[in-house]
Amino acid sequence: MELIHIRLEAGDLARRAEVVVMHSQTGRDEVLEVGQQLVVTDLDGEFHGAEVIAVGGDGADPAYHLRIGARLPVDIAAQRLTDTHTQPENAGVQEVVDLLGELRRLFGGGLGGGFGGGLDDAEERDEP
Repeated sequence: MELIHIRLEAGDLARRAEVVVMHSQTGRDEVLEVGQQLVVTDLDGEFHGAEVIAVGGDGADPAYHLRIGARLPVDIAAQRLTDTHTQPENAGVQEVVDLLGELRRLFGGGLGGGFGGGLDDAEERDEP
């Protein structure tokens, strides 16, 4: 799994379900592919799961459309970057993290409580 840096603060990234990153901003020689799983960092040093969902732009500097998943604790990010996340003893935790990322996608990043950008309790109950 690859690591790339995104020039957004953690709060801004948490409120977005998708971001576009130019290849020239990744610091990588190899082109990313649709379906490729990534770990991304933000300006605050937080880790997030991500997936390349589309590649556009010209051939010289492709634009990667990334679906941002769950925020990852350092140990989970390290497992993903070293491919130890595929070991049986880590599978359950990784599946839960992936499910949290899917919930984030389904609710458009608006879950609050660490998922980013959610409604506060009064808004959820339609109270002033």
